[in-house]
Amino acid sequence: MISQRQIFLHGPLGQRQTKEVIGSQLVALILQPQPLWLVSPWISDFDVLDNRGGDWDAVEPSWGQRIVGWEEVLACAINQGTSLMLVTRDEPRNRNFVDRLKHRLHPGVDFRCLFADEVHSKGMLCKSFFLKGSMNFTYSGANINDEHLVLSNDPQIISEALIEFEEQYQFRELE
Repeated sequence: MISQRQIFLHGPLGQRQTKEVIGSQLVALILQPQPLWLVSPWISDFDVLDNRGGDWDAVEPSWGQRIVGWEEVLACAINQGTSLMLVTRDEPRNRNFVDRLKHRLHPGVDFRCLFADEVHSKGMLCKSFFLKGSMNFTYSGANINDEHLVLSNDPQIISEALIEFEEQYQFRELE
């Protein structure tokens, strides 16, 4: 069934929904890895999974009963076999995030990063979903700013976006 879900981040409900959507999509990628595009001009860590009740222990026991951050869940997905193509701006704070993420990764994983100063698009895309909108994948985007996101599983929209991303962003090896 094709569906789209809109999320407006102008209050606690939208913030919670955003984290639940991002967290659940990443958990799905941990359980069934597939290539993932992450395009965000700005990127930083933010709380994404609430594991204080141990609900996610079966996915990753090392998380423990605490709030788990975006960077850590993303690294887990990559370490479990998700290929990541990350596109972000060449800024110190973004490079810091990339360096911290790389530090969490196992040898031999498929992680590619492209620093592109003209990037303004924002989205998380794989063959099963496309999360797009105005939000950068940052603490401010997920917690402070007035943002709008759309989660879609429409194969036509996903296919068009995959073609566009593959043509627009060409990767070279990580330094």
